[in-house]
Amino acid sequence: MTVWLHVMAGLSMAGLVLIIPPCRAADTITDRHAHAVTQFVVMGDMPYNDVEYALLEHSTGAIAVAIKALDPPALIHIGDFKKGRLSCGDELFKDHYRQIAFLNPHKIVYTPGDNDWTDCDRFTLAPRHDELERLAYLRQLFFHQDLQQLSKNIPGLVRQHGFIENARWKIDHVSFATLHIPGTNNGRSQIMRSNVDDALNEADYRDQANEDWLQQLFAEAESAQAVVIAFHADIFEFDHNKPACSSTNRTDCDGYRSTRDSIKQKTAAFKKPVLLVHGDTLAYCLHQPYAEIPNLWRLNTPGDHKYIDISHIQFDPTDQDNPFKAIGLLNQKPAPSICDHSLLGLSL
Repeated sequence: MTVWLHVMAGLSMAGLVLIIPPCRAADTITDRHAHAVTQFVVMGDMPYNDVEYALLEHSTGAIAVAIKALDPPALIHIGDFKKGRLSCGDELFKDHYRQIAFLNPHKIVYTPGDNDWTDCDRFTLAPRHDELERLAYLRQLFFHQDLQQLSKNIPGLVRQHGFIENARWKIDHVSFATLHIPGTNNGRSQIMRSNVDDALNEADYRDQANEDWLQQLFAEAESAQAVVIAFHADIFEFDHNKPACSSTNRTDCDGYRSTRDSIKQKTAAFKKPVLLVHGDTLAYCLHQPYAEIPNLWRLNTPGDHKYIDISHIQFDPTDQDNPFKAIGLLNQKPAPSICDHSLLGLSL
């Protein structure tokens, strides 16, 4: 009996020894994952000319080849897939949708810019289009129909009910979201062919949808290490004297103030790193726009004629001072820390 007990005790201890290492191994894997660098690619405001179009063309263009070599888990396109002076016909839209789709197949998230719909009614265009009609076509091409299934291979990606262009997903421990925020004062100015009330109603609905999406993003990001929010417009270029838009003032107002204030408030409460990614203006820079909100960074991406490149972004959770880095995919240089809105220094 004594011998049998000693044998069983030995077996039990051996079993304990065998059980413990897998748990430690799992913890080690989790720790590595928690400290991993998250990377993705962002582009926008291009192609605006034939040179940029060639750089993006599948299998031959330098930018297209660089994206394929990197094989990022997501490519975010922040809108303006064409120059504002080009007409907004169906065939041009279809061609640029095709080109975008082949840049990083099934791992692309696109959010519309003003050149893609609000500016399609300009007097300089022939033919001119009703901007709301172009918005409906854009939604059909890129989101409802989406023949190339742009985002199919981004795990867990969800879209906002009733506002399909807004997306949300995670990579590692980073929560991502896109917001539909176009230029032209968020679609509230230069309404030339659409019914003005209809266009402003659309803007009001867009503001509310974006606010709802922000609330859901930060509510679900409590366990995340960081948040990335991508949209088109430069919400930091505004008239400081104008109030937020409201039901009684829908045009003589800052079309971005309510969203900008909401992001600032939610970021301050979140306390962890938040990166805003946008385009629309000439400046290319990565910096912290508000001293009182030290966990907020803002990247104005390259493009818009001035810098012909796209951004390779990395988030390093172990870097407390500079967790976000943005490097040109072609020139391999970090984004400037000063936002230069001048026309000087064009890299054509």
